[in-house]
Amino acid sequence: MSQNHNVKLRISYKSAYRLLIFTAFIGFNWMLQGQVFQLPGTPLVKNFTTEEINQNLQIFDISQNESGEMYFATPAGLLEYDGIRWKNYTSGTESDLRTVLYIDDQHIYTGGHGGFGYWSKNDKGVLKFTTLFFKHPEKNDPLLPVFTEIHELNGKILFQTFQEIYIYDPVSEELDKITAIKGFNALMSSKGRVFIQDSGVGLCEIKGNKLLLIEGSEKETLEIIDVFVRSNNELSIITKNNGIWSWKEGALSKNTWEINAFIEKHLVNDAQELDNNQLALGTIRKGIYVISSDGNIVLHQEKNKGLLENTISRLYGDFNGNLWIGTERGLSYLQISSNTNYLLDNEGEFGTIFTSHLKDTTLYLGTSQGLFEKNIYQPNSEIELIDESIGQIWKIEEIDNQVLVGSHEGVSIIENHKLKSIHKEGGGWIFRKHPEIDDLLYVGFYSGVGVFKKINGEWVFINKWENFGESSRFMEFDKYGQLWVAHPTKGYYRLVLSKDGMDLQEFEFYGIGNAFVQTLAYISKIDNNLVFYNPKGFFNYDPIDNTFITQKYASQLFKGISDINSISQDGDVFWYSTPKSLGYILRDRGKFVKIQKPFYAIRGKHHNDFNKFEKIKDSIFAIGINGGVIFHRIDATDLDSEKIPPTIRSIELISEKDTILAPIEQNNKLDVPHGNNFIKVRIALPKTPLGYSNKVQYKLKGLKNEWSNLDYVSELNFPGLSQGSYELEIRSGDENGDLSQTVSKSFIVRAPWYLSTMAFIVYALVLILINILYRAYFKRKNKKQIERLKEMEAEKRQREKEKFKLEKLEIDKEVLTLKEENLNLEIKKKNNELASSTLNNLKKNELLTDLIEDIERIDKNVLNSSLHSPIKKVLKKINTHLVDKDDWLTFELHFRNAHSDFFDKLREEHPDLSSNEIKLSAYLKLNLSSKEIASLLNISIKSVEQGRWRLRKKLDLPKDSSLVNYIQSF
Repeated sequence: MSQNHNVKLRISYKSAYRLLIFTAFIGFNWMLQGQVFQLPGTPLVKNFTTEEINQNLQIFDISQNESGEMYFATPAGLLEYDGIRWKNYTSGTESDLRTVLYIDDQHIYTGGHGGFGYWSKNDKGVLKFTTLFFKHPEKNDPLLPVFTEIHELNGKILFQTFQEIYIYDPVSEELDKITAIKGFNALMSSKGRVFIQDSGVGLCEIKGNKLLLIEGSEKETLEIIDVFVRSNNELSIITKNNGIWSWKEGALSKNTWEINAFIEKHLVNDAQELDNNQLALGTIRKGIYVISSDGNIVLHQEKNKGLLENTISRLYGDFNGNLWIGTERGLSYLQISSNTNYLLDNEGEFGTIFTSHLKDTTLYLGTSQGLFEKNIYQPNSEIELIDESIGQIWKIEEIDNQVLVGSHEGVSIIENHKLKSIHKEGGGWIFRKHPEIDDLLYVGFYSGVGVFKKINGEWVFINKWENFGESSRFMEFDKYGQLWVAHPTKGYYRLVLSKDGMDLQEFEFYGIGNAFVQTLAYISKIDNNLVFYNPKGFFNYDPIDNTFITQKYASQLFKGISDINSISQDGDVFWYSTPKSLGYILRDRGKFVKIQKPFYAIRGKHHNDFNKFEKIKDSIFAIGINGGVIFHRIDATDLDSEKIPPTIRSIELISEKDTILAPIEQNNKLDVPHGNNFIKVRIALPKTPLGYSNKVQYKLKGLKNEWSNLDYVSELNFPGLSQGSYELEIRSGDENGDLSQTVSKSFIVRAPWYLSTMAFIVYALVLILINILYRAYFKRKNKKQIERLKEMEAEKRQREKEKFKLEKLEIDKEVLTLKEENLNLEIKKKNNELASSTLNNLKKNELLTDLIEDIERIDKNVLNSSLHSPIKKVLKKINTHLVDKDDWLTFELHFRNAHSDFFDKLREEHPDLSSNEIKLSAYLKLNLSSKEIASLLNISIKSVEQGRWRLRKKLDLPKDSSLVNYIQSF
């Protein structure tokens, strides 16, 4: 708390010191200049239309809260404006509003068709409506009461219709009522007193629940618009079409003011009391008149001067001393308390102003359309074109009591409000006199520099340097007599002139290749020293080393201001501009005060490096802007004695699925769900006049503990904040480091549900449960494991038994296999024996057959007949061996060993087979040929074939069946 108090004190001391600087500076200037010169032009006008803001702007009444937020009664509801955002509130059938009165955030009273009530702001900054009275339309009473005025009197709230005044007591919540005798006009209040006019009766003052007639008011039939309490119990009475009257000590008299002639003709709709006892009068036909306490017209503002329209329905003076104006088509804002006025080309009459100059009573304006003039002492005088033949005007400057004009066509002089051409040349940018030769003048043209000499009191063109043709918009002499030309996109040119100043001897160029030069290069005189400045800094020229050196004073003077493109000095006032801002610095004994706030409204509208800051009188400067010119008087109002802290308008907690509107009170710590950790904070400075603005800076403790840069911001976004505690601090400030009190909002971003305290409790319970279940599980598992081990042991023993059996079976199998192998070997052996025996028999029979054939041939050839008999015996013996039964028995033995079941199965299938057929079948089993069978049986092949045929027949085989295959199947 003490720290904040110290900060406030420090700011107050700084502000007081700067205020002292302003007072001393301005007082000195005014003493030199005499009486204060009235600021030319008209105040800033800001218009709002229904199309622009998408809200109903038929304004019936206006009110303002202590934070600066505005409330407007409209047929579509209660409209709220914080200087940045508009929001409309409705409440069913009670949304057609005609009047509004702010008391506090919990009591914003409104009235309209049918009833009245009040709005209350909740912790989220949203208004909720509470009805106090509403009359529903009935069949026999279709007209609803219309409440058109609300005023406060001694803590009670008065709601007025044409016939009645309802008096509401917020403490007792009781309603009282006053009924008109004939019919009420508007309810009016001034300095704690409330008045009402009863038509045909007179002006009355309300005291308690009584109407007290103002003595003398009944004598005049006036339609009273408003009443204002003056000193000495005097009343100022504004009428609709009979001018302004005064009441004092029971006497009513009409003021003899010039304003009456105007307002009687144009009809007054509303009136508003302003500071310094001034009055603002809104008319039906001619806009607004602001008059002084003695009735003189201070300001007349109408449509052709920027107002939305001329028919004024409502006026409201805010606590900055500025006017809000309700019209039939929208809302206007008139900044009458500012020390900045505007002369704007709303009708396209004179174009964009680049230069200006005040000569006696005439203000000359150089514009994109030519040279214009206006009588500055006659605010309503017209702006007139001087010469139709001249187009773009670049510079108006008074030199040796002559007003010179540089234009697109060349150089002219103003004489008797007319232009006289001196020299025609492409574009006269700038005028510079020779620092030592008083009768020489140099003019920077589109291409080069022209030399003029004063002859017989007139400037005469002498020559233009042929060897230098660069555009010379920026041109200054240094203290060494050298002429410098700056080209923003190229660099600097140093021109060395002849001793008589007539000729250019040489020039040198310093471009972006130079270590001290960069694009956007400019020059200016500061305290008569030529200063070079560009994005690399501020420099002076060193002629000894032909280089640039840092200019420390200018660097300190413009510290913290970047991208400067124009500088102009007038004593201790240093004007400057950047692409995004415009302002001035006031110097006093080495202290510098930066001022930008009054020029917020023209950001982006000024001419950048075409700016000309021209002093026209006293402390008033003229600055050309797009579509006009502004006039600014340097005075203490430029310096805020107190910085206004920002207001938090809303806090949104955003997630992918929804957006939560959060409470905005500073005292309550905000609890942010983790899923809604995108935080959007909307801020405003509603106390700041619309034509001004303060910069804002912030820091979010817990994320970044450093203040952001001061900037014009209205919305802060903090996406994806992690869990933890945060404190958002916001404050406003200016270029001098003066800061407002800090507005703070604390909040905590909850951990995700899976990291919350409850989640950890659940996790602990789950772990305990898991542990219990785990232990139970493993206990059950161990039991099962033991049972399983037992079963496994039993199974193991059973497997061992089975394995033993299997091993035994395997051994038996191996034994059987060996037996089978032995059998197979034995069979093979027997088959071999059978084959061998059969082969031997075949060979034996073949041999015997061959012997028989040989012996028979021998027998035929033997001549001795005695030998025939022995030969026949031999043949018989051989034949006997061919049919030897032992051979068959041997064959049968071997055959049965190899094919033990053949004969049995064959006989079983074919029991009627003969022995020879069985023999034949045995030979066929061995797949012997007919020749081989014939040899074994000692018969002819034909007999074998016949035997085979008979066997097929007995076996009853089809013709296409193979006998051998069939026999081998047994």
